[in-house]
Amino acid sequence: MRDVVVIGGGLTGLAACYELEKRNIRYTIIEVKPRFGGSIISSEDSGFVLDGGTFAIKSDLTPFLENFGMSDDDLFEMGDGIVGFKQGTDSLIKTLSSKLTKGRLMRMAVSSIGRLDNRFTICMENGIMYDAGSIIVASPARFTERMFYTFVPEISERLRDYHYDTIFRVSLGYHKDDAPESLEEIRDMCFPFAFMTDHPSRVPDDDHVLLQVGVRTKPTTSHEDIINEVIQCYGLGDNPLVKRVHYWSEADPLSCYDDDHRDNMKAIREALPEGVFLVGSDYSDAPPQYKGVANLSERIVQGQSAALSAMEYLKAIRNANA
Repeated sequence: MRDVVVIGGGLTGLAACYELEKRNIRYTIIEVKPRFGGSIISSEDSGFVLDGGTFAIKSDLTPFLENFGMSDDDLFEMGDGIVGFKQGTDSLIKTLSSKLTKGRLMRMAVSSIGRLDNRFTICMENGIMYDAGSIIVASPARFTERMFYTFVPEISERLRDYHYDTIFRVSLGYHKDDAPESLEEIRDMCFPFAFMTDHPSRVPDDDHVLLQVGVRTKPTTSHEDIINEVIQCYGLGDNPLVKRVHYWSEADPLSCYDDDHRDNMKAIREALPEGVFLVGSDYSDAPPQYKGVANLSERIVQGQSAALSAMEYLKAIRNANA
């Protein structure tokens, strides 16, 4: 019997599971993808460590890293209160997931949630049903909307028009001779952010540099066209040593900028049944990143808080039934 089911294996869901793990609470995490982390993904190519998602991060992670068994030694400074992970941001996901020993269901999609007597139900798309004493939903809004459709229609209605930005993250590795000394401020609607580093943990040697540029364009634009546009606009060499384009359709929420976003989130929280918690970047009161710099701390806090609230709920239920 599961005390808690966590739906969604991104950073927020993993942070929730880790809090439950430390207190030996029985949980199962359900993730629709074959891997944890959501839009946070890293890879290595020809000595370059690339981030397909979050690259630049606000430098307020130290207390959380220590809690997870990491430290500031896992970070490098990028200036202006910004840091990056030496081994890619996915190293945070790998560290968290490696500490989870309870149930995990990968490549499993949730179709709906509900309630049966004093237990919550989780119906999978393959027809299998699970139950739990409490549920933490940490999935993107477009999937959460479907889960609540028959359970709490008001929540589904408020999430129905949730929308996302279409930002591609272009990673390019160069010899320094083929790249400018710094990236000029070409921040506009098409290029919302750009970062560059020559930190030895992210490039093959002192003669190389790594760039990540955000490009806002149509989802149907070819990767080659996106790369060529970045090269032309930033005056880069025509032949990067490494070139990679990543796009995650739920990586960049737009609804959080809407005038009614805070009111919507407040109404959703009030409509949630006791014992059900909704967390993640889509439901933050403030945008989860600013000019490409991600606020990972807030996502972690949301997960931790949801786990603690779920434990308090389960304790109250047990006491009431004693």
